Amino acid sequence: MGGNNNISRRLFLGGMATAGLSAGLIARIQTVYAQNFTGQLSLLCDAAKRAALQKAVDKFAALNPGLEIRLNAASVDQLMATVRMQYTSGTAPDIVPVWPGSGVPLSVHQVAPGGFLADLSGQPIAKMVPEFAKDVIEVDGKLYWYANQPSVIGGITNMRVIQKAGIKQPKTWTEFLDACQKLKDQGIIPIALGNATQWITQLISYALVATTVFADNPAFPEDMKAGKATFVGSGWEEALGKYVELNKRGFFNDNPSGTSFEESQQLVASEQAAMAIHTAGTMAGMIKTAGHREFEMWPIPARDDPEQTRVPVGITNGYGVFNGSKNKDAAIAFLNFMNEPEIQRDWADVTLVPVFGMPPEMTDPVYVGIMSYVNAGKGALYMDNKWPNPRVQEAHFVGIPDLLDGRATIQDVLGRMDAAYKS
Repeated sequence: MGGNNNISRRLFLGGMATAGLSAGLIARIQTVYAQNFTGQLSLLCDAAKRAALQKAVDKFAALNPGLEIRLNAASVDQLMATVRMQYTSGTAPDIVPVWPGSGVPLSVHQVAPGGFLADLSGQPIAKMVPEFAKDVIEVDGKLYWYANQPSVIGGITNMRVIQKAGIKQPKTWTEFLDACQKLKDQGIIPIALGNATQWITQLISYALVATTVFADNPAFPEDMKAGKATFVGSGWEEALGKYVELNKRGFFNDNPSGTSFEESQQLVASEQAAMAIHTAGTMAGMIKTAGHREFEMWPIPARDDPEQTRVPVGITNGYGVFNGSKNKDAAIAFLNFMNEPEIQRDWADVTLVPVFGMPPEMTDPVYVGIMSYVNAGKGALYMDNKWPNPRVQEAHFVGIPDLLDGRATIQDVLGRMDAAYKS
């Protein structure tokens, strides 16, 4: 990553054996990708996706022995801080991470208009864009990145802890509080929270807002855009009030603002905590850390009417091709290669998250419960996907620790977010 020594690095050289490839995949790829790509190809991903991307890299390298592929990985916070600078300096990797919508620095609506991403509209992957998310994946009807997975936010729950504690899955807010109290009374941390990792600060808000805002008004983002709604005076106040209640009742680990994402995962994996409210993409890491698969992802109820419960659903970050790439054809071919059914199955197996087009019966059991909400239409698109600029998310990132540590009120935090939205 342009010499950043903090980023882990792994080199994959061409010439690998093709034993890991099915005969059908080899035949199809050799037909579709007649070129034998050479030179160097650099890829950049967030650390949680590295293992899945590595399998695709291995198989693509096996088909192109003259191509040297370099895969770099970094934390999401690092990526947000550095990739935009790489774009402007012309030093970005050939394949770059891209997020949906417009709410973060590397989201497609922030990056593509600057001419930094190659237009992929004529590629086979353009046919795979899900209809429900076209407006946060495409820009003016054009495709600039490959998005292959949905994501949800919920409580990644260690069922060994839950069963020992005699807890049943809560269906209402009151039941959720009661379950947390029962866990706390047994010396178990109900919710591990790693707010020292900045992107984690938003997840509990989103889990609650899905119900407190979107159960009442699914068109809330459109109303905000039209000037008919604001964060202040909306269901966001209710959600942040509940976030504060969880904190005041001692349902988080000590010092969440000084606890990292990795440390919060360790608390759950080691059975010191019952759950962490995270994205689906972090489940594989949790299972690996714990050394077992006895986990479920629970929806987080935010009201006492279970029919109102909604879950945040969105598109996970994916990959685009840097417009300044010196090996653009190989980079585009790799993204199309990632859409091959065999590679998609690999991706789902490694990440444990379903991919678009995968039959429901192939959904990993850890997600069956929460995906039933999504399949029933009880999903709310990730809140930042339709925010007009990254400053709103920054105000939220900073605001949550201020709120939990007593440096700001709910009105302060939401007022800053409203100001950022309008800026």
